[in-house]
Amino acid sequence: MQQCQKNNIFNPLMNNCMVNGFKALLFVTVTGIMAASCVKGDNPIQRYEDPRNQGQGGVPVLGPGWSKVTIPLNSYDVVFVNDTLGFLASFRDGVYRSTNGGETWTRTNAQKSDYVNLFFLNEKYGWAVSVTKDIAKTTDSGKTWATTNTSYEFRDVFFRDENNGYASTYQGLIKTTDGGVTWALVPNAPKDVTSVYFIDEQNGFCGTEANGYRQTTDGGSSFTPVNGLPNEVFTTQFFKGTDAQKGVVVGSDGYVNKTTNNGATWTKGPKIKGDYFDFNFKDIDNGFVMTINNVFKVEGNTVTNVLFRPAADRNVHFWECDFNADLTRGWVVYNGGELYRYVKP
Repeated sequence: MQQCQKNNIFNPLMNNCMVNGFKALLFVTVTGIMAASCVKGDNPIQRYEDPRNQGQGGVPVLGPGWSKVTIPLNSYDVVFVNDTLGFLASFRDGVYRSTNGGETWTRTNAQKSDYVNLFFLNEKYGWAVSVTKDIAKTTDSGKTWATTNTSYEFRDVFFRDENNGYASTYQGLIKTTDGGVTWALVPNAPKDVTSVYFIDEQNGFCGTEANGYRQTTDGGSSFTPVNGLPNEVFTTQFFKGTDAQKGVVVGSDGYVNKTTNNGATWTKGPKIKGDYFDFNFKDIDNGFVMTINNVFKVEGNTVTNVLFRPAADRNVHFWECDFNADLTRGWVVYNGGELYRYVKP
């Protein structure tokens, strides 16, 4: 099971914007899964349906342990809550569910909408949000979903527990205390917030389009800039347990930035070449980092390319990745109708 919280920032309706350092899309969303040992928030990007998403772009180069599976076109987010149970967010087409590690997929009863983000609190409770103001919720491991239409165009969503959650929207940062049924604007939050997640009730972070990476220590009543990081932070992961003060961030400069004091200070690790970063780490030194074309394995300061998939164009490429806690299994979604699965050899 993935032992971390994952979030992404997206909106698939526009192009020619900035997305996770990929200067051809606009960042606007967040996806998520939470379990026991880390908190992760990632990739601000702009997603949209493209009829050219037909898997073109060249021959992929798969390293040991990688295989390719055909999935619905225009799938932009992937989340696995354990090694077998996973979900896809499909733009225009709804939410898909797999019970065999991503080998096959079945569309759920979630109302069709422009879903761009998934967040799972645990194996039972999950949410899917769309840029067309819908939020779908499951309480039975994705077997059934209930959809609520809101007044907000969602970018990202994060829940601390079954009732209390936050979402970044085009209208600003919003908060719910009833599991996503009703929402209210957070008055003092940045208006251009693209992603959000909280380590605990008081301490959280948010990404913005033009106002840098922000931190709150008072439950969202105020947000202050985080020093030592690039303005555009695409993916963040904090750990739990004995490593609760440790975290990893990747931003537009490509560096793996590390903290050991809950984000008070950051140091630079290895630099990843590419644009549009997503990642999963099992600790601050070991993980996988995805760019639009590649997946890299990071071991300390050593970076190894383990998967290459040429992008069809600036809008058809890798979008999200998810790995389990010990990095023995992973999934990378390509919105041209492909899912790349990893099983450690």
